[in-house]
Amino acid sequence: MIWDRQDPHIPPEGRALIYNALSDAGAHFQWHEFNAAHAFLRDEGPRYDPAAARICYDMALELFTRKLGEGDQRAAAASTGTA
Repeated sequence: MIWDRQDPHIPPEGRALIYNALSDAGAHFQWHEFNAAHAFLRDEGPRYDPAAARICYDMALELFTRKLGEGDQRAAAASTGTA
């Protein structure tokens, strides 16, 4: 989950509600909050933050590589001794 702390659409209490619900449910997740405005990832307008956007894109690509690529397959094979 990637959040922008200055987003007027999702106040801190809303983020806390979501975080607590996921935690209470035992969900496996990552939580990242950036000191940025709403839509800081969109490459248009004054709210765009290219440095923060790059970090977020890198995190997303790493997750996709790990979960959809070979990362988890290799780890699963190693743990079962079939590597």
